[in-house]
Amino acid sequence: MTTTARRRRAAGAVPAAPVDLALGPADGGLEPTGHVVVSRDKAFGRIIGRVDATPPEGVQAVVDRAAAAWPAWAATPLAERLARIGRVRGLVLERIEELARLASLETGKTIVEAVPMEMAVVVDTCAWLEGHAERHLRTIDPGTPQKIMLFGRSHRIHLDPYGVLAVIAPWNYPLSVASGPILFGLAAGNAIVYKPSSHTPLLGRAFRDLLVDAGIPADLVGIVQGGAAVGEALIGSRGVEKIFFTGSEPVGRRVMALAAHAPDYPKPVVLELGGKDAMVVLRDADLDRAAAGAAWAGFGHAGQTCGSVKRIYVDRRAAAGLERRLAARARDLVPGDPLDPRTQLGAVANAESRDVVVDLVNDALVRGARLVSGGPDPIRLAGAEPDAVGHLPATILADVPADARLWHEELFGPVIVLAAFDDEAEIPALVDGSRFGLSASVWSRDAGRARRIAERLDVGSVLVNDHLSTYGISQVGWTGRKASGFGVGRSRFGLWEVTRPKSLGVASSWYWPAWWHPYDRRVGQGFAAALRALYGIDRAAQLAALRADTRSVRHLLWRVLRSIRRPGSGR
Repeated sequence: MTTTARRRRAAGAVPAAPVDLALGPADGGLEPTGHVVVSRDKAFGRIIGRVDATPPEGVQAVVDRAAAAWPAWAATPLAERLARIGRVRGLVLERIEELARLASLETGKTIVEAVPMEMAVVVDTCAWLEGHAERHLRTIDPGTPQKIMLFGRSHRIHLDPYGVLAVIAPWNYPLSVASGPILFGLAAGNAIVYKPSSHTPLLGRAFRDLLVDAGIPADLVGIVQGGAAVGEALIGSRGVEKIFFTGSEPVGRRVMALAAHAPDYPKPVVLELGGKDAMVVLRDADLDRAAAGAAWAGFGHAGQTCGSVKRIYVDRRAAAGLERRLAARARDLVPGDPLDPRTQLGAVANAESRDVVVDLVNDALVRGARLVSGGPDPIRLAGAEPDAVGHLPATILADVPADARLWHEELFGPVIVLAAFDDEAEIPALVDGSRFGLSASVWSRDAGRARRIAERLDVGSVLVNDHLSTYGISQVGWTGRKASGFGVGRSRFGLWEVTRPKSLGVASSWYWPAWWHPYDRRVGQGFAAALRALYGIDRAAQLAALRADTRSVRHLLWRVLRSIRRPGSGR
């Protein structure tokens, strides 16, 4: 297939002929027979394309092809692998409008959001790898061996690729999230089998086609399409060496259990799970900036980001001012067609998430929460199909009772809860009171003061006077704590996630270690005395150990001296 044909296919244009709108769920996904994955425009509910689903029993063959292609790729010089990553960067830039349109249709984010939230992250990931992967993948010299006991020995740590990595991508950021383990894995010499979300099959296919167009061997980057059964088959496939999953905590637990009981052997996993991110606004914060940042980080992509602002803790003396400013911004975020560049608030990506948000907002209101803006009622645009996922309004709640479910349950939607605090000493307990620990932010004109608070928070990343943008900074890395998962994406640590260390040591052959056979009483005593002499808490303790058992230490040294061989003597 030519590049032009691939690009036309990946664009997933809306068919001109009438289509069967009963085919598949209202928000897209696997159709009832299990043979086709349907993609729908989230704002209007129109079918925009279909792809063939991979039968679960066919997943192993895709993994086998990737495993067969892997040795040649691992043997390809790093410079050549990075050159092809560079071609990926060029093709993303060349196709940026097509990819942004497809991302907007399949995920509901606005066409303007699609560029910085998806394409910018992919491009920066490529550029960072091109400039830094070689340095971080070098063989490591761990330094001088321990004391004199391993005299003459040298060690090096090699960072070897795993082999086949399974990447199971989410529906909210099908490009930016998936591109991390895929591109990092390829740069380090791995093969990839990639499962896009069943809600974003066209974008998954478009990215895989782009990789092949950039010169990545087709079998090296396998793609499997479908629902949960396909994902489970991928995790259980023989030859998969590590799994990278992004999604909800319950599914993450299932992934971990499946990986632990894989048929060949347990597999390591990297889990990027949910969040309940907090924003802390101190009394001296620039409230205009804080309100603007909260509106973007809380309502951007309709709040469907793991690191979206969900909770704002504000100094009580600044609470009224922040609420007034944030409410004004929320009222300006009018839902509209995501493909219209003037639209400020995109669509919700799937019906299940929409219904959870509605349920949690209603629960809070029933329990006595105060509605500052928005509300629980979904919005359907003119011309949308009756079962379209649609939009939710930018919603702000205040005075939410402690027993409201939304304090504890994850929601993916444009909802922010405001709460006031009286003493900065309360902040760590408030932020860390959630089961999640993905990211947070602290807002103040005093950066040093904000930094001191940030250092005490039990989350994977904290920003001062900004929120969420850490994910797009390739050199920093992204990780969670507690129910937000574990493992690191991007940065040098991301490269170490797609490689496994192998220690290679070379011992000198001209003497035998003193701990080899035969044993006798003085060998044990000599080792005890030597350890005290070498690792004593201070110089006086070390000298005292030598004096206390000089004969046993001499015996130990004499065993070594007697074993010394002259080069070429055979003795």
